[in-house]
Amino acid sequence: MKSPPLLSPCLSWKRMAGIFFLPFISSGFAPRFKQEENFMLGRAHPSQPRFNWSHLTPLELKNRSVGLGTESTGRGKPHFTLEGHKFLIFGGSIHYFRVPREYWRDRLLKLKACGFNTVTTYVPWNLHEPERGKFDFSGNLDLEAFVLMAAEIGLWVILRPGRYICSEMDLGGLPSWLLQDPRLLLRTTNKSFIEAVEKYFDHLIPRVIPLQYRQAGPVIAVQVENEYGSFNKDKTYMPYLHKALLRRGIVELLLTSDGEKHVLSGHTKGVLAAINLQKLHQDTFNQLHKVQNWNYGFVFINGRNLGRYWNIGPQKTLYLPGVWLHPEDNEVILFEKMMSGSDIKSTDKPTL
Repeated sequence: MKSPPLLSPCLSWKRMAGIFFLPFISSGFAPRFKQEENFMLGRAHPSQPRFNWSHLTPLELKNRSVGLGTESTGRGKPHFTLEGHKFLIFGGSIHYFRVPREYWRDRLLKLKACGFNTVTTYVPWNLHEPERGKFDFSGNLDLEAFVLMAAEIGLWVILRPGRYICSEMDLGGLPSWLLQDPRLLLRTTNKSFIEAVEKYFDHLIPRVIPLQYRQAGPVIAVQVENEYGSFNKDKTYMPYLHKALLRRGIVELLLTSDGEKHVLSGHTKGVLAAINLQKLHQDTFNQLHKVQNWNYGFVFINGRNLGRYWNIGPQKTLYLPGVWLHPEDNEVILFEKMMSGSDIKSTDKPTL
């Protein structure tokens, strides 16, 4: 006699959102900024908004409480939200440090004229601290002026600050003076490297804080690190950077960005994982799906409580007695309290 199926968390590869000039991302596992419980029932039909929030510009939005987050209709269509409303990100990159300041407005206006609502930019550590302890945020390196100009023109901002930014720069944007210390290990929690990062953050992040969305600024998201999965020398490095940003007051959506084959080693818990794509193929999102799973909640099937699940364990699957199933349609209700975008599949063998 065939054993009854067990329910196991699974995610559909089709549920993804794309950002032009940004990594493709799957938003189903991103941190939610709403604190209320998320009740998902497959037959629910949400009402359509009367206003397209994707057209809203920073200077037009006065009352703010909930920044960029993710939401799901429960029908396999997760999306970004702003103030709880559906929000589409159309983003392009302009690196302020590569464009003469006199041309910033021209380039941003052209980006806006092309239909984009968001600009992304790296923040190069090597240019802002060319010598140890000597910081420069003036002239062509005036990050605050660039971000405020973007807001004035009507663009949201996704900030991608260094340590490492790649960006086809020598040492990926890391200051060359770091190499003067033979004991220093780049992109790790090595004491010498962390001390340098902390001092840089102490100068950079206070400039970013008032530019955040919930401070009436245009910055809706901040990248924790860039493509660390392909380096992956220290398992504690990404959690350290995450906490370092939170500790200094970064409250907007945090993200990581990695190649499609390095997501597992580059992402960190509590941060939106994203991937860089050169082309789309069948296995593109395989690793991305492995960092997506249920977090905490309950499952009901045909009115019966199947039990509680929690990502810390101990169980990995929930046992479903076969006698609870109906011959035809079965109603499954997932009461997920932390995240959204999950779906359900059955298996004959439990994951222990």
